[in-house]
Amino acid sequence: MITEIKHNTNTYYVNTHEGVDLSIRNDFLGSGPIFYGAEKPQVNALRSGDFIGDIKKGGSCNVPIVTLDVHCTGTHTESIAHVIDSEVKISDVCPKGMIPAWLTSVELQEANKTNESYHYDMKNELVITKDELQKNTLEPNNALIIRTLPNNVSKKKRDYNVEPAPFFTNDAIDHINALGVQHLLVDIPSIDKANDGGQLENHKRFFKQGKTISELLFIPDDVIDGFGFLQIQIPNWGLDAAPSRPIFYSTA
Repeated sequence: MITEIKHNTNTYYVNTHEGVDLSIRNDFLGSGPIFYGAEKPQVNALRSGDFIGDIKKGGSCNVPIVTLDVHCTGTHTESIAHVIDSEVKISDVCPKGMIPAWLTSVELQEANKTNESYHYDMKNELVITKDELQKNTLEPNNALIIRTLPNNVSKKKRDYNVEPAPFFTNDAIDHINALGVQHLLVDIPSIDKANDGGQLENHKRFFKQGKTISELLFIPDDVIDGFGFLQIQIPNWGLDAAPSRPIFYSTA
């Protein structure tokens, strides 16, 4: 299906069959990424009396029960309720249709070599800086998708408890806010350092004006930097966050 989208003064034609899935599939085989000491997602069959919800074990149908750490084991989208006491649910603020988005790739920087700030110790860490973001031509759009370089498929199964994750400087988040971004999507497990003393200051900074943060994406190399349209698909969960499936339609 070809969809006509009018945005600002331009008209775009998007083939809805050509969207690129930016999520990491959760196959429940223990092969996905993991962060902050979380347990791997698990799936078990429902048992009730003589019934077992597993066809392979003789059941009449499959009835899986899933145990999942939404924030630490796969692609997810979160709301302000992740970091403050709020009645906002992710289904209240996640956009339902296509939104304009900008995809950019950034090199990670050594924190010791930047003058930018962070609210917690960041010595010997890798960070995403405002300076690096400013090297790219970022156009103000509803959504900003950030791919970190090098972009290795190991991101799909990386244990971030063993290999510490990069994060953003405070200056970088302030720069993103200045662009008017409402939906920030990244291929790292958190925009904050895994252990920042429980402050999650970058999250709180972004949510002063932003609506959603999506983390733990994987953005294939063949998706070209630039403008496109985005869908953030989520289940209708009444929680602060939900597993998500961002779909990007490039116009580059």
